[in-house]
Amino acid sequence: MASVKRKTVTRSLPSGATITTKKRPATRKELEQSPSTTTITEEIATWKDRNGKKRTGTVVVDKQGKRRVRTKSQTYIAKYRDGAGITQEVPTGCRDKQAAESRLAELVAVAEKVRAGSLTTLDVRIGEHSKTPVEQHICDYIADLRGRKVNEERVKSTDKRLRDSASEAGFRLLRDLNAEALRRWLRSQDGMSAATYNWHVEVWVAFGWWLTGRRIEGKRRSQTGERRMATNPFDGFGKKDVRADRKREARAYTVEEMNRLLGQTRRRPLEDALRIIRGPRKGELTATVSAERRSKLERLGLERALIYKTMFLTGLRLDEMRTLLVADLHLGDTPHLVLKSTNEKNRKGSSVPLRSNLAAELRTWTADKSPNERVFNVPKGMLRILNRDLEAAGIPKVDESKKRLHLHAMRHSTGTHLSAAGVSPRTAQAVMRHSDIKLTMNTYTDERLLDSAAAVEKLPPLLIAGATEESLVAPTVAPESDILGQRRSKRDKMTDDSDVIRKRKNPGNHLGFRGFF
Repeated sequence: MASVKRKTVTRSLPSGATITTKKRPATRKELEQSPSTTTITEEIATWKDRNGKKRTGTVVVDKQGKRRVRTKSQTYIAKYRDGAGITQEVPTGCRDKQAAESRLAELVAVAEKVRAGSLTTLDVRIGEHSKTPVEQHICDYIADLRGRKVNEERVKSTDKRLRDSASEAGFRLLRDLNAEALRRWLRSQDGMSAATYNWHVEVWVAFGWWLTGRRIEGKRRSQTGERRMATNPFDGFGKKDVRADRKREARAYTVEEMNRLLGQTRRRPLEDALRIIRGPRKGELTATVSAERRSKLERLGLERALIYKTMFLTGLRLDEMRTLLVADLHLGDTPHLVLKSTNEKNRKGSSVPLRSNLAAELRTWTADKSPNERVFNVPKGMLRILNRDLEAAGIPKVDESKKRLHLHAMRHSTGTHLSAAGVSPRTAQAVMRHSDIKLTMNTYTDERLLDSAAAVEKLPPLLIAGATEESLVAPTVAPESDILGQRRSKRDKMTDDSDVIRKRKNPGNHLGFRGFF
């Protein structure tokens, strides 16, 4: 029979508890065991919980002889038979017995509907999940991502965005999830870029599919997971046009800018140490620097210059540069570097070719390093360092069209200069390691550095019948009498008689007109 009760629990004796004795009448079970004992003397522990509330419990001795305290749970437990006839004990979360009995009646009603066939066990589980905190499901989702070996930085950012936006959008329980609430919150975020907006959308859509039981193993998707929601509440959620709302659109470095940047980057650490910063000689590079420190500063400048050069000539991302080991460099007859799948953005693993002069510089740079050492020490503040190097080299960070130079712009420069050098789009795509050639040709190619005029000159010359290539210097319809080699224009054989035109089958086709076709 269904019932509610407060469960008896035993815990260690709280520190600071006071012990008193109390007599009570023996229970029926105790009288059966010892009919002569009509009263029982018990020890009662009294203490205050962390909220300052007074608590009491009966002191008992366990099998090891340790004194413990037995108390009743603060909330009621519902005991009933579910739709499959199995006895279940479910926490009601109710401190009041009457409220707990109401919750028990709901559970019994659901069990009867399952037995009658009007509800399925899946519907029941989904209904139970709908009343649980979203925070719990986010924890389970993040654990699943880590189990799939998803990049840790992506896992952390996903976790943060889900928790922050769930709190702001008012998603407390699973049943609170809905697209309209998320949309209202996203639109209320002033200054949020389209890319950030879309990233939030992608995170919630993926989380919604996970809640419906979708699981990913390798490249396979299946509905083999625990189903916590019947449908994805964020399915079909629209995104913004990123290209129409670029906040920090990158531009490619020119060759002249890169040469200036590399030279200044190599010199700047030492020059900053030599520069006098106050007094009448302020600005002069005459400060005293020890030979040991000079050597360290020169090596630091060389390292930073090599970082920029490697990023420019390979298209490596900043995080890929940070994880690059000496063992990943293969500087033999066909120099290249190997990116492990765990260190690459697309998680595939790639072999990146190296230009011969860069390979020679890397060979010298890593000569005294062990295979397990990192090739470069890339600090977290690398962007600030680049900004100072750009300023020292006299290169504007933002141009007249509001496009910017930053670290990832080096990767844009790789794609741009490959296209400018006439490399085929498919080869450029392979070098850039893009899955979509549109990304290589559109996003990672700065069309302003492409020689469009020279490209047009490579189109084949088209000769009108009877003309020579030399005669096409100027249009034949507009000759100049002082330039030899041009054909004279002739009047089209037209008639001034309008009746002739009206009698023709197609009056709109003027007689004798040949035009440019």
